[in-house]
Amino acid sequence: MKLLYEAPGLCLLTSLVISILLTAKGFPFWLASVVAGSVMLSLGFCSYDGTDEVFAILILCFLIGLSGSLWLTWRVTHEPKLPDRLTETAIVAFERPWGSKRALILKTAQGNYVAEVTPNLALREGDRIKVKASVLPLEKKTSGFNPYTYWRARGVSGRLVGLQLLKSNKGRTFSLYCWRSILRKWVLLNFPLRVRGYLLALLFGVKDPDLAQVHARWGTSHLLAVSGFHVALVVGIVFRALRRTRWKVQISLFLLFLYLAFTGFAASAMRAGIMVAFILMGKLIGRPMKAIQAVSLAAVCLLLWRPWFVWDVGWKLSVLSALAIGCIDIFPKRFSLLLSSAFLWTITAGIVLVTFKTLPIAGLITNIFAIPIFAILFMAVLLSVPIALLPYGLGATVISFVEKSILAFEYVLNWMTSFVPMSIVDTWHWPFISLAVFFIILARKLELGCLRSVCVTICGLMLYGVLLS
Repeated sequence: MKLLYEAPGLCLLTSLVISILLTAKGFPFWLASVVAGSVMLSLGFCSYDGTDEVFAILILCFLIGLSGSLWLTWRVTHEPKLPDRLTETAIVAFERPWGSKRALILKTAQGNYVAEVTPNLALREGDRIKVKASVLPLEKKTSGFNPYTYWRARGVSGRLVGLQLLKSNKGRTFSLYCWRSILRKWVLLNFPLRVRGYLLALLFGVKDPDLAQVHARWGTSHLLAVSGFHVALVVGIVFRALRRTRWKVQISLFLLFLYLAFTGFAASAMRAGIMVAFILMGKLIGRPMKAIQAVSLAAVCLLLWRPWFVWDVGWKLSVLSALAIGCIDIFPKRFSLLLSSAFLWTITAGIVLVTFKTLPIAGLITNIFAIPIFAILFMAVLLSVPIALLPYGLGATVISFVEKSILAFEYVLNWMTSFVPMSIVDTWHWPFISLAVFFIILARKLELGCLRSVCVTICGLMLYGVLLS
């Protein structure tokens, strides 16, 4: 059965997620791990055919799931030891708007800390500063946005209060953060509005507020988040350009890592990057990897790195969408584009509604055209970086054409959206609908049979209900 070949990683991913969520609900970490390992064993028995070889694989998967769950749940339940006060030289590793202030991640010898500062400090990524502040644990909330899980998923250990900042004599550091800041400034100063906005999203994971607003109206906000769509586009351009080179896989892997670094190692980008890396390495050793297997292993790697990704919206949407894309080939080819767009919209609707409280129905229609057209436009936007260096005004002419092409397609999307202006608002049953559709399609992809598909779907929904309660 296909489950044995494609789904061991998926079973392991499921067990790890369950163990982390159970621990967050107050279960002892060892009990959560045993439950998660048992769930993995139960999923494995969906493909058990009675042979000793398969049974040995199932036992091995159970032990791996149990060990991984024990490791992750122990990490989730044990808080890092924080100093009472910090007096260090720090590097600004990340900055973003945070209400009326700016949020900074400060990288120090004692760990990473988050601080809220006023915008008039004008600090940029790569700045070296001297910090004096009190250190407090990250704030935890049981409902709504939880700062604790958000910042822990970004490698932050605590927050700084009573902050006193002084720029170091060295000022800037010759580091990746500095280069990120320099290139962002160059993009802001040398490109027109739309090309600039998409370059910031594609290369640096920075969302332009105007672009975010129009994409939210179209139901295509996922196109602004660095994901498998963008990573595959970037790697595809590189791989195509190096198709006659002997070292094309190695060079592509190096440039992939560099690209992920410039995006700030966002959760969705990392999932996509690790998945693409697995596929490239499979090509290198002559063992092609299936999409579902690559997605599952990439998600497992991220959880082993930072288990708090379980609560990250970008990670959840990225993994769920990538798994769904891996199932699309079960649809008839003549209807694949239409059905895949509706399928992706449906299975992500639950997470979107829980997080953002609204979901435009227009996304059902616009994504059919937006995804292939924006693939072409994004390629043109990425190529505009070297084109901008052309002399005699040639670069400016080409970039102006790209800008007008984007605006023309925006006009088309606005026209299409005007026919379907409605949105779905916060509805409690949508997460169950989304997961039910996903489980059914996934079971069909793995050829589990009718009875096993129904059992897996029912058990999955029941487990989700328990974890949600």
